[in-house]
Amino acid sequence: MKLINSNRITSCKHLLLTYILLFLAPLSHAAVSWETINANIQFLKQEDKLRFYDSNQVLIEGKKCALLVDASGNFAGVERLVNDLKKRLKTPLCYLVATHYHDDHLLGMAVMQHFYPDAKLIVHQRVNDNFSVYQKAFTNQLDNYEKSIELSYQRLANIAKEDQPQWREKLELAKKRLFRWREYQLNAPQIAINKSKTLDLGGFELTLNAHAAHTNGDLTISTNGGSVLIGGDAVDWLPYPGHGELKSWQALLKQYINDSKLSLIIPGHGGTLNRAQLKQPLLFLTAITEHVKNNKGQTVEKLMLSFPESVMKPYTEETLNKKSSDLFLQAGLIRAKNTK
Repeated sequence: MKLINSNRITSCKHLLLTYILLFLAPLSHAAVSWETINANIQFLKQEDKLRFYDSNQVLIEGKKCALLVDASGNFAGVERLVNDLKKRLKTPLCYLVATHYHDDHLLGMAVMQHFYPDAKLIVHQRVNDNFSVYQKAFTNQLDNYEKSIELSYQRLANIAKEDQPQWREKLELAKKRLFRWREYQLNAPQIAINKSKTLDLGGFELTLNAHAAHTNGDLTISTNGGSVLIGGDAVDWLPYPGHGELKSWQALLKQYINDSKLSLIIPGHGGTLNRAQLKQPLLFLTAITEHVKNNKGQTVEKLMLSFPESVMKPYTEETLNKKSSDLFLQAGLIRAKNTK
C-alpha cells in the first residue's frame, strides 16, 4: 500500500472541488461538435480531451421520424443538446437508443425522456431485464452530486477569500441544476431487442442488432445498405474491456473487418473509423486473452509488465491515449483472468 501525504490529500480535495464545479457549470468549450455524415446522419462528436470519459451521440433523421443514439453522462450537456435539437429537428424525435448500460450512454436518457416523453427508449433485452439497477444508478448519481456539492461548500474555507464569491456563485448554480434534475426520471424502455429490428424513419431504414461484446448487452446500428455502422463502444479504437465478452467481441470485430460493404464506422468514443482501423482494437483484445492464457497464475501487475509493447505502441503516442490504455489494459487483464 502506498502512503499518501497530507499535501497530496489537500491537492486531491481541491481537484475534486474544481471538477464538480467545472462539470456542473456551463462550459461553451465542452460542447460536442456536429459533423454531417450524410443527409440523414449527424455525428455529435465529444470534445477530444473528454473522449474516454464521455460518449459521442448520433442523430438519424428520416422524413417522418428522428432517432438519437446514446446520451452523455453530463446532464448539463444533455440539456444543451435538447436546446440544439429544438432548433435542428425537422421531424418528431420518435426513438432513443442506448447502445449499452454504461452511465455515459444510458443515464442521460432521463433528461431526454423529460423533454421528449413520446420518444421510445430502445435497449438490448439484457439491459431491459436489469433496468431497475440502472434506474437506481441514476438516483445514486444525483445523490453523489448532492454530496459533492455539500463537501465543496465545506471546503470553501480553504480557498482564498477573494476567490470565494465566484466559487459560491457556481455552487449555487450547481444546486439549482441538481434541484431541476431531481424532477427527471429514467423511465423503462418501450422496446427491447435480443436479435435484430429494422426501423423505417420515413424513407430511411436502419437495423438494430444485439450483441455480447463490449458488454453482455450491446446494440449496434447498420444503415445506408450496410455501408455505415454506428457501433457504440464495441468499435472504439481504444476499447474498454472491463465488462467485455472478450471472445464474442473479437469475433464481431473480425466480422466487421471482413465486411466489404462497410466503409464508415462511428464509435462510442473518438472519431470515425474505417474497417482497417478496427484491426488495432482486435489486436489489443486478442493479445489480452492470449497473454492471460499463456501466463496462468501470474498477477495482473506482472502481466502488465510483460504485455507486448508492440500492441501498446499505437496507444503511447498521445498522453491521454497512454494514460487511458494503461487503465484499460489492467481492466482487461482482470476481466480475462476472471472469465471462465
